[in-house]
Amino acid sequence: MKTQLTLAVAAAACLATAAAHAADPLPAGTLITGQVSGASQALLGQDHLFADEPGSHITTLAPAEPEFLTGDYAIAVDFFSDGRVQVWNNSGAAGLAGSYTLTFSFAGLAAPISGFTPLDLGGVGSGTVGLQVVGPDSVSLTLNNLVFTGEFGSFTTQIAVTAVPEPTSLALLAAGLGLLALRRRAVA
Repeated sequence: MKTQLTLAVAAAACLATAAAHAADPLPAGTLITGQVSGASQALLGQDHLFADEPGSHITTLAPAEPEFLTGDYAIAVDFFSDGRVQVWNNSGAAGLAGSYTLTFSFAGLAAPISGFTPLDLGGVGSGTVGLQVVGPDSVSLTLNNLVFTGEFGSFTTQIAVTAVPEPTSLALLAAGLGLLALRRRAVA
């Protein structure tokens, strides 16, 4: 009986801590490597203070700052630890002529990227936004002749990662199976 009570308390403790082990898809400090082609040929990173210098296309995810600007300063890209990506029109005009293809790779993700979807395109009046997962740790964003609903408009997308079973889930399963085994022994 004492063993069953101990296992029940352990299972309850695991259940209570399960939410604490849930990780953000893009943890702060994640190393991001970006590339751009089209209307701009350079991508400037926040770690280099947006200077056009070697290695500026590599930066870390910073919770309170945009991570990248295109070399023509027309587009700002901000990543959030919950997987949101906000893209800003930084040109000062409502229209963003031309085509931009931005590709981002993330180092050290806990799970592979499983989706890249629009979250809020309300700031885009016309033009096309293309989103694509190009690898287990990479996404691509293509912008064609965008017209925003206002100066310095923005839109938001969402990166999703494949769910990984939490260790506490496995502990709960083991505790439950252990209780079933003890219950069967007690009845027999």
